[in-house]
Amino acid sequence: MSTAAASLEIFPHIDATQQEQITPEQAQFFRENGLLIIRNVLRGEELKRLQDETLPLIDRAAKEDANDPYKADFHYGTHEQTGKRVPTRIEYVIDKTPACKALLGHPFILRSVEVLQGRNFVPTWDSMVFKFPGMGKSVPWHRDAGTDFCGEQPIFNVDFYLDGSDMTNCLWGVPGSNLWSEEKTREALVRLSKGGFQTEGATPIPMNPGDVIFHNILALHGSPPAQSKLRRVIYYEFRAAEIESTIGPHVPEYMPLKQKVLLKCLQHRADAPYTKGEKAYTYNPDAKFAAPAFDAKTESLSTYRYPHNEYWRKHKKNDAFEA
Repeated sequence: MSTAAASLEIFPHIDATQQEQITPEQAQFFRENGLLIIRNVLRGEELKRLQDETLPLIDRAAKEDANDPYKADFHYGTHEQTGKRVPTRIEYVIDKTPACKALLGHPFILRSVEVLQGRNFVPTWDSMVFKFPGMGKSVPWHRDAGTDFCGEQPIFNVDFYLDGSDMTNCLWGVPGSNLWSEEKTREALVRLSKGGFQTEGATPIPMNPGDVIFHNILALHGSPPAQSKLRRVIYYEFRAAEIESTIGPHVPEYMPLKQKVLLKCLQHRADAPYTKGEKAYTYNPDAKFAAPAFDAKTESLSTYRYPHNEYWRKHKKNDAFEA
């Protein structure tokens, strides 16, 4: 048995074609391990549209046009093996493509988010991280954030794989590290980063196009540099309103804006030609966290892009181990 196959045996088998949401047992596995794999979430026309609509964004980022209105949303780094500057990340993808709007309304994902966070969840981050073809920059070992803004419900990203990954370019994670103390985490980061990207004690997570990973923001993860094919992953993060409204990291005014985005994206999904016949998700938070009055069928949004730095709470500090 290969290293990849053996490592994946620790995860429960979840196939989105066979169930409507994750089960309580699968949710408990995620709470304990901080990582969960779901197969076959994106299929057929939806997967193709996401692939087709995001590729021009990568090409646009690669051109580095100083006058590009998207310039602030493009992130870059140096590819360790060639020394060349390459694009690595694009922020606010929901604002940039129709398929990414419809993706936010994916019913399997939203029902599963509700299982983990309760019905008072709010979408926060949306971005696409990718390894540029032939020059895939490493993602150093990191947590997405420190513990200052975490509560009882897990905060996590849903990672949608538009391309497959293998042992040359896949994500590596450390199951259970979401429960570690900050001291233990810092010690592990030193060990795993000494002399380059180390993998001792970590699990490789190869994926197929259309598969999804749930990863807790406190779970250690990263990937080494690669010179393989393009690997695109769309990240949608969710947080419980109980946490977001009290300790942030965003100001309270941010939450109803993102609830409107979610409601409108649910309508985009209902209107998409490739979602006919699926059981739609209904967003119904408690009265305390009710979404603002908004008719998603008739009203439009002027933007789906709400820059985080414009909505930080004043007391927020940069507590992330790795941006």
